[in-house]
Amino acid sequence: MAQVSLESPSNNILRKTYSFCPVCMEQVEAFIVDRNNTVYLEKTCNQHGNFSILICEDAKEYSQLQDFYFNIVPQKLPQAEYYLHVTNSCNISCPVCFLDFSENGRELPLDSVRNLVLKKGVKRVTFSHSEATTCESLPEMVKMLRRSGKIVNIHTNGIRLADSNYVSSLKSAGIHHISLQFDGFNDKTYIKLRGGEFLNTKLKALDNLRKLSIPVTLNVTIARGVNEDQVGTIFDFALKERFIKDISFITYSNYERDGDNMDKYIMPSQLLKNVEEHSQGKISRKAIYLFQKVFYAYCSAFNKRKCFYYYHYLVLRGVNGYTGVDEILDLERACRALDHLKEDGLRINRIRFLAILIGSLRVKSLLLFPSSLAMLFRGGFPRKPGRLLVLTFATICDPYKYDSQIAVNCGQGIFGLEDSHESYGTFLMKDYKRRRHENSLC
Repeated sequence: MAQVSLESPSNNILRKTYSFCPVCMEQVEAFIVDRNNTVYLEKTCNQHGNFSILICEDAKEYSQLQDFYFNIVPQKLPQAEYYLHVTNSCNISCPVCFLDFSENGRELPLDSVRNLVLKKGVKRVTFSHSEATTCESLPEMVKMLRRSGKIVNIHTNGIRLADSNYVSSLKSAGIHHISLQFDGFNDKTYIKLRGGEFLNTKLKALDNLRKLSIPVTLNVTIARGVNEDQVGTIFDFALKERFIKDISFITYSNYERDGDNMDKYIMPSQLLKNVEEHSQGKISRKAIYLFQKVFYAYCSAFNKRKCFYYYHYLVLRGVNGYTGVDEILDLERACRALDHLKEDGLRINRIRFLAILIGSLRVKSLLLFPSSLAMLFRGGFPRKPGRLLVLTFATICDPYKYDSQIAVNCGQGIFGLEDSHESYGTFLMKDYKRRRHENSLC
């Protein structure tokens, strides 16, 4: 880790927050700092010294987005989307995983699941924070959640989805969609990140999901020096497969206290260069930046909690390629209108937001009719396979980059075996600190 003085005169402090010392896991004061037009999260532990993490290579871009986000996105909204941690079992052992799994772990009883998810205001439940497909009662849980009116998703490594009969059981139970861990088309990547050669298993799982028309999100962990080169290949693949509704490029998170894996570290904003180069500028960093402001306005209008470090972009599939959202919406015009609302101190409600959207439509917006445009106006990304593909560039909290001001608006809460929390990011820190303490007593 770089040793940096927080008192350096070249530092421009953009924001004060709180984080954790990655060594002792004690909470420490932290600063978001502009140093030579590059943004860092910097913090000092009295016992273990200074820590500095690169957050964004463009301080102007970061500062403008930060200012817009904290001014217009509602803070501390009730959590409506939760991860459901139903087991501590897993059927593989990923070298990059920070969770403590066993092949035959504990499971959350069905009655406990029912009590948790019937909590008022919970709209969406995602089986995550474990390999839920190791639970034999998973199809029954999915069916129960669907009957209670929840949107249900599963995060999975896909090992069991290579069995077509098992996938059929989830389809019959009413699963809305599957988020499949998919790190590229090279088994060397899976050996480094997942501990084995899993490419053929992943492709078989995708084939089964395609045959049953189950909507899919590709959850792609990107580690520097391992699979950045797969970003474009995965994008091209997803464009051709209309049952894939979005790709989430999730950057590597480091839970090693000595920082030995910091060479793999990368932040979402750094991935934008990969996409811009692969698309030969058709998907530009500027367009993603502008759409991010529109997305924050959408969160404000529809009262959505969302992490600041989740970048989004939309493309519309066509016969000969794709159309970017900036060809459908005049993003610069929309952002000027949104900035005026912010400067005037006006809340961005649904009526104002939709009025700005309509006023910013280009001629190519006719390509959205009928379903995709209706989806945008009701508030939400696509739930079913179709022409619209969502690109997400995101990260997950770890002891190095945790930012309390960002975590308070985390887009996911968690109901778990050990604890529950409205912010998944904050839960991760508490859970990791607890397990670190337990391991030190052994």
